[in-house]
Amino acid sequence: MNESIVEARKIHAVPKSKRSNRYKGGMIEKPTAGGVVADVLIYIFMVFVIFVSVVPMWHVLMSSFSFGQKLMAHSGLVFWPVGGWNMGGYNLVFQDSNIASGYGNTLIYVIGATVVGLVLEVISGYVLSRKIRYKGLLSFFILFTMMFSGGLVPTYMVIRKLGMVGTRWALIIPGSTNAAFIFIIMNAFLQVPESTVEAAEIDGAGHFTLMFRIMLPQAMALTTVIILNSVLLQWNSWYAASIYVATKRDLWPLQLWIKQIVADNVEFLNTSNPDYNRYLVQYGVITIATYPILIAFPFFLKYIEKGVLLGGVKE
Repeated sequence: MNESIVEARKIHAVPKSKRSNRYKGGMIEKPTAGGVVADVLIYIFMVFVIFVSVVPMWHVLMSSFSFGQKLMAHSGLVFWPVGGWNMGGYNLVFQDSNIASGYGNTLIYVIGATVVGLVLEVISGYVLSRKIRYKGLLSFFILFTMMFSGGLVPTYMVIRKLGMVGTRWALIIPGSTNAAFIFIIMNAFLQVPESTVEAAEIDGAGHFTLMFRIMLPQAMALTTVIILNSVLLQWNSWYAASIYVATKRDLWPLQLWIKQIVADNVEFLNTSNPDYNRYLVQYGVITIATYPILIAFPFFLKYIEKGVLLGGVKE
């Protein structure tokens, strides 16, 4: 007889008045002292992480609604607008037409790089997940790029020879994927039952059908995680734009415009009648660039959690 059934019967055979408080229907009810201490330490650590993560963002948000002159004289964290609510900083930000242009360019780069990268990653991951010749050598070359790179100057020379410098392609193609995402897709495809793949091959499915219609839908949990990480990386990217489209301001993403606007506002105090709202511009542009992605992130949290859980399970 099953040992768990025997144990349960022994517990229920004891009168209720004499049963240990640790058991209720065969399950441990009270945690141990070590478990309680561990739970307390975990909760303290999580509260600390939440504090150091949320407080800086709240500080920037409240500073953007403050009065510039009083904010400059204030020291320490800002938990409420200094001097009251003031929209002067945002008025200056939205008067700059470059903000709208930067938003549009950023969306183009985010969507373009994510789509191109996903296609390349799916194809590469599919190849590495199949039983092919020189699979180990191909994996080594991809892994090598995770540890070493040619450097900025050789990369710039290659992109210039390809004629992409000064174009949107320089910000979409070179940084659209990386080796880590390829290996994640490969592992996701390896979790697809081989019987499913063999059945599709018997029905006449080709490689592209296997990739995009059979295997990719079953690996969408991890794929969604990759898409979200690609969006975050592209949304925050500005360094590549400062190199490849430095003289093409109409192609600048939002983050590069933020850097430029903040730099232009550094010397506003040197004027005879300074506009202290210009001090708020740095907080305003950071807020409008950061909070949209922060607001959208919780809606995709369940997909991230599901992808992480599936990535940690091996059949």
